Amino acid sequence: MSVDWAGIGRKWQKAWAESGTFHAEPDNRPKFYITVAYPYVSGPMHLGHARTYVIPDVIARYKRMRGFNVLFPMAYHFTGTPIVGAAKRVRDRDRQMISMLLRFGVREEELGNFSDPKYFAEYWARLSELGYRKGMELLGLSIDWRREFTTVDPHYQRFITWQYHKLFDRGLIVKGRHAVKWCPSCNNPVTDHDLLEGEGVEILDFTLIKYRQGNLVFPAATLRPETIFGLTNIWLNPKARYVVAEVDGEKWVVSEQALPKLREQGYRVGEARPYQPQFGTEVEVPLTGKRVPILPAEFADPNSATGVVGSVPAHAPYDYVALQDLQGDSKWGEIARELKPISLIELPGYGECPAVEVVKRMGIENQRDPKLEEATKEVYREEFARGRMREWTGEYAGMPVSQAKVRVREDLLARGDAAIMHEFSILPVVCRCGSNCTVRVVEDQWFIDYGREEWKELARSALSQMRIIPPESKAQYEFTIGWLHEWPCTRKIGLGTPAPWTQGWIIESLSDSTIYMAYYTISHLIKQVQAEELDDGVFDFIFWGRRTPELERKGIQPDLLERMRAEFEYWYPLDYRVSAYELISNHLTFFVFHHSLLFPQKLPKGILTLGMVMLEGQKMSSSKGWLVTVPEAVGKYGPDGVRFYLLSGTEPWQDFNWKEKEASSVTNHLNRFVSLVETILSLPGEEAEIDRWLLSRFQEQVRRVTHAMENFETRKALQVAFFE
Repeated sequence: MSVDWAGIGRKWQKAWAESGTFHAEPDNRPKFYITVAYPYVSGPMHLGHARTYVIPDVIARYKRMRGFNVLFPMAYHFTGTPIVGAAKRVRDRDRQMISMLLRFGVREEELGNFSDPKYFAEYWARLSELGYRKGMELLGLSIDWRREFTTVDPHYQRFITWQYHKLFDRGLIVKGRHAVKWCPSCNNPVTDHDLLEGEGVEILDFTLIKYRQGNLVFPAATLRPETIFGLTNIWLNPKARYVVAEVDGEKWVVSEQALPKLREQGYRVGEARPYQPQFGTEVEVPLTGKRVPILPAEFADPNSATGVVGSVPAHAPYDYVALQDLQGDSKWGEIARELKPISLIELPGYGECPAVEVVKRMGIENQRDPKLEEATKEVYREEFARGRMREWTGEYAGMPVSQAKVRVREDLLARGDAAIMHEFSILPVVCRCGSNCTVRVVEDQWFIDYGREEWKELARSALSQMRIIPPESKAQYEFTIGWLHEWPCTRKIGLGTPAPWTQGWIIESLSDSTIYMAYYTISHLIKQVQAEELDDGVFDFIFWGRRTPELERKGIQPDLLERMRAEFEYWYPLDYRVSAYELISNHLTFFVFHHSLLFPQKLPKGILTLGMVMLEGQKMSSSKGWLVTVPEAVGKYGPDGVRFYLLSGTEPWQDFNWKEKEASSVTNHLNRFVSLVETILSLPGEEAEIDRWLLSRFQEQVRRVTHAMENFETRKALQVAFFE
């Protein structure tokens, strides 16, 4: 039989909306409060987003069936520069942006509206048939829509102002000099939410070791300054363009691409002229005084740091393989054959030269072998963790590599033989406006100081009390708490809440979304109050129960204040937070930090992280048009078919690959299930002994499904319920 799944979905969605089925009010039942990351509304809702919201909805529905009073709210994230950048691209008639909007149903005569950032966001939040509100309704999500808001609503901005007054009063908002990801077009710092490419990329601190040749300095970037004792040569790229430039009073040889980076990081860069590499000539190595040749290597990337690279073949697989390749060169082979790896680190379990050993073990034959990256990670990891400097390295002899790395760097800097440069761990890093980002050292940026040890201890204590799913991800939170220091929390441009302690700055998008779960508890009620009346005293009472004489003199109805206080007390603490795994390194750990400080007696009970969704093996992308929209999928398979397939392939924390061929078979499964149920219901006769046995077996399946759902194993629950 064939069932009109889309029609059934529309029928019940209409009934739920009309009856307010999912409006959650405090009562005598046990409560369950779950939230999921609100969407950043810069484009249409696709199936990657759908899975993010279907999973917590399934959990919410399960808890309702178990007798819980469930709150599952939703809002929209407007904050930040990407939407402003997108609107600017519309104003500039950017072809790619205009093409995307037209492809997703925007009419030519409407395009002018999209030059307004707030309209751009509102369109994808609530106006478009391809937007988030419509998509979530089509999927049948059991959301309490009364609590809906955006992060630029004036009431929400007052809430964020309260939060940042508390942080500022505790000395956790600081101003200083710091390296940040920077978009030169937006003239603003950027974070992962602002990027088209480069999410999760770190800013690394490179040591620029100054190899000298007369009055020229060749500053080679390295993350391992301790390996200077094993240097055999330096590399320049024969196909790149190099310059000699005045840098802080010295004549540096660097790639053309390095000059603007050095300027952004505070170096005084003067006149530059072209430089033709003199391969075969020698430079002097600091600390050791030895002389080594300059040799050609195409892997020396002119876009990375200075484009000058030191060669340590005993401890760097890329360098060893490059030297091996060069030995067959008719021009430089003789020099290359004379250069032997110099071992400076003793590593238990490895031979004299770990890089050489690993390259041979992995069967790596040339510089194009992808296994080189794996080999490099192994050598660097093992040497940093267990290696010690060999006896012949002088004052560093016997020192653990982890300590020698710091000591050698400090000594080189003190002697004037090194400098510092910041660079991305992976290139390129591209802003949503389309521009390549760089690393900039800013002098007057505002930061949240996550480096305070007492705050870290609060966060660690909070984390220890939470259930983390999957459990193995807990180590990532612990690691992030450890390394987090200053985080740039303001921007000069963008949508969002003005920083309340200074003029001309806006709270950035990852910093205004750390405790909004508390705001959901009152968001439907606070709209009855004029935003101008919402000062810190109002929120102090709602969230902390602090009543002041000033509060009594406000025009807010006392019973409304009491009701908001009661709502917060009933729903908090949050039971579960659901978000993406890649946000552990920022948003989710910020969530732990801020709750540990502002709500220490009402800490969240748990966090579930989700894997990503791919389409036929590739990441979905609105800008590239590689996606399936929610209306398209629901039109084909109905909301139940889409939900069924999104849950069927993997557990929530694992990546999921949407395959059209597999998705097409889901409707047949559901049709067969309905047919089976109808057949069973139509069977005549009284209850027999076999029915009691079947009921017993059924109860066992219920037990197994319940166990799976309590552990958020939605795939296992579905498999047991439908296929076993």
